[in-house]
Amino acid sequence: MCWSLPPAPPPGQQFLQSIGGIPMGWQAASRRMLAGWRRPMGSSWGETLTRLDALLVQVCDLEEARASKLRGEAEGGWDAVRATVRTPSAELAFSTALPETPLLGTSPPLPFARLRASLRLEAVEEEALLVLLAAHLEPRYPRLFAVLQDDTAQGWNVERLLFTVLGRTPARAQRLHTSLTESGLLVGGGLLQTGLGAFPPLLRPVDLAPEVLEALLELPRPSVLGDMPLEWHDTEPVQPPDPRGAGSFAVVHGEGERLGVALDFASHAGTSLVVARWAGALESTGAARALWRMACVRGAVLAVDLAGCERSLALSVTETLSGLCSRFGGRALVMCDSAQPVAVPHHEAPALGFTQRRALWREEALARGLSLDEADAGRLASSFRGGRQEVRAAFEAAPGGEAEALRAAASRRVQVPLRHGYRLETSRTFADLVVRDTTREALERLLFYVAQRDRVAEERGLLRRFRLHTGPVALFSGRSGTGKTLAAEVIAHAVGRPLYVVDLSRLVSKYVGETEKNIDEVLTHGERSGAVLFFDEADSLFSARTEVSNANDRFANLEVGFLLQRIERHDGLIILATNLQTAIDEAFLRRFHARIEFPFPEVDERRRIWELMLPQGVPREGALDLAGLAQRHRLAGGDIRNAALKGIFLAEQAGAPLCQDHLERAVALELYELGRLSRRPEAESPGDAGTRLRRVAEVFQEALDTQLRQHFLKEIHILHGSPTREALAGKRPAVSLALYRLAVTQSGALRLGVIVSAWSNRAEEEHELLGVLHGLLTRGLPHELDGRKLTPRVQESYDFDLLHRFWSSHGHPIRASLVLDVEMT
Repeated sequence: MCWSLPPAPPPGQQFLQSIGGIPMGWQAASRRMLAGWRRPMGSSWGETLTRLDALLVQVCDLEEARASKLRGEAEGGWDAVRATVRTPSAELAFSTALPETPLLGTSPPLPFARLRASLRLEAVEEEALLVLLAAHLEPRYPRLFAVLQDDTAQGWNVERLLFTVLGRTPARAQRLHTSLTESGLLVGGGLLQTGLGAFPPLLRPVDLAPEVLEALLELPRPSVLGDMPLEWHDTEPVQPPDPRGAGSFAVVHGEGERLGVALDFASHAGTSLVVARWAGALESTGAARALWRMACVRGAVLAVDLAGCERSLALSVTETLSGLCSRFGGRALVMCDSAQPVAVPHHEAPALGFTQRRALWREEALARGLSLDEADAGRLASSFRGGRQEVRAAFEAAPGGEAEALRAAASRRVQVPLRHGYRLETSRTFADLVVRDTTREALERLLFYVAQRDRVAEERGLLRRFRLHTGPVALFSGRSGTGKTLAAEVIAHAVGRPLYVVDLSRLVSKYVGETEKNIDEVLTHGERSGAVLFFDEADSLFSARTEVSNANDRFANLEVGFLLQRIERHDGLIILATNLQTAIDEAFLRRFHARIEFPFPEVDERRRIWELMLPQGVPREGALDLAGLAQRHRLAGGDIRNAALKGIFLAEQAGAPLCQDHLERAVALELYELGRLSRRPEAESPGDAGTRLRRVAEVFQEALDTQLRQHFLKEIHILHGSPTREALAGKRPAVSLALYRLAVTQSGALRLGVIVSAWSNRAEEEHELLGVLHGLLTRGLPHELDGRKLTPRVQESYDFDLLHRFWSSHGHPIRASLVLDVEMT
């Protein structure tokens, strides 16, 4: 570490300054400085500083003799100059008069004992730290040190002080020189901070690094270093700590409780553990060195938690810490998501099984004198995959120990550093969701699987036969506004896990390889936290692979292939939502645990959605005909929500209670904004041919919807108009109703000709569907509509040329179809 200083003055002759205004020599000055020293607490400190005082007195004697040799006896002019080189340099620099007894002895003060146990320190390096520490203990020492380093003006210690006091033999001087280089322990390890810039020989400023000074002064352990919070854990030593500074480093990775592995490591080392949670955009090398230095002087094992950090950062920190430990000593770990490409020991933290997690919840409750039954503990263990520390944190946040409070506390602690999405707060329940019974049952099955998978897999021994340690992956398919996002919120809230919406615009990159990297990051973070990941409009990312015609196709197929492999390994709930299920690659469809359809709501479902969207707190004028709205306007749930909100604000704007006119106007505005036809109220007439034709289409669709659901589990899409490829995209199986003839007789009767076709991905399914349609059109259509007689009739024989012209005009080969004639009188 370094700080900036102004240029130091050039070295001068020995300063024999007056102390307290009284001129005196070296011996008198040094003894006066050291005579009134107040000993700090502890006998080891007293003995150590007594030895230091004795050494400093002898150094003063040697410096006085050295000054006398350099000055000469009554010499002046050039004789005095020649006297500076008359004495051999070795005689001036080194001396055998000083004792070799180490200043710190065999039982040093506790801070230095910790240093010895952590680092491979030579005696002269320990003593250098002691000399610099003395300047912070008693003001007499800095005054003396200024004289010993031949500089009383600047006010800081320089390298010459260390060589004057400690480097009195060639071996000790050489060791000091080595340690004060960038590759040495004192400077290279960061124990000392030095001045920036160029300095004359031996005049570079030196002092203890802040972390070292705080530890040697035995100040309280820090709770933060820079932007990184620190957690201190005192462990029960399995064996006594090694008094020699032995370096050790390892990488702890895996999906399990990495902190538990680090605590075991510290217990076997016989020391405490300090955990640094990496945070902020720190310079990796400097921050890692500061953490290592702080842990070493505190005699602790360092564990750097790099969970969620980029791979390049994790690699840089790993290389820095492993290099420091191997060169200088110290014990350190890095805790990261995956193994690092560095030749150091690796320890994998295995993921805790369901039974182990459930036992952790119950043990923690028992230790706190609380009651947590096995069922509640099982639900918590299934929802949250954290270890003992996460369980303890949940109990501390919910001291009452109620299951719901624990679940809420554990959910709040889940923080995913997701750069490619955002967290969606979940408070919705199944009471807020209006879907078909088949869809609701499918959602309940998915919910049960997510909540009970781990328990059933372990208790029933299913892991030998089924791959139940990954997933599940669910596909929600349906038109826009049918409740897919709301269903994802309901599922996440029911299982008690946070819901993160992945933003595909930020996930997909134009640079080769970046999309795969982003996908892996999202899935890794989601897996580690147990969060529910929601991919909306997933067909853009999970689309079917194509034939390779250029480089773009090749890289697009590589992305899909990588995603296919990575999603198979993901342990956590992923929900994909799409409007076009057929656009999803077939390889993905086989790997989905659940494929849940969200059909377009029918009349009764639309009425219930209207009721939900108009809370009791909204003032109303008279009874609202919500059933009529649902019958007349075929809107999706999302459209109904928008229309209801428009109606409420129309009423507020008018300063009146909500009435039917507000809702009718709101629906008309919503249809207008959707680009759909919306009749003006004054222009709508029951006898109008357009109105009657629309009513026939609506009634036929409702009738076919109802009866097809009685025959098939899967939703059958009903398409009005020309069955083009664009209209059929993502909507198979389907039934198309194409109007090819319209006539109005003089008596006002309406005559229609409709070509009905069946569409599926398999020919045999089309044949089956067409046969069912024949029966429904023959016997299942209504014969009265709005008080008018309705006569539908399926032609038993029809003109082949008619069908040929019809299908060729739509770009299809001729296909089996039904021709339906309808007359409305």
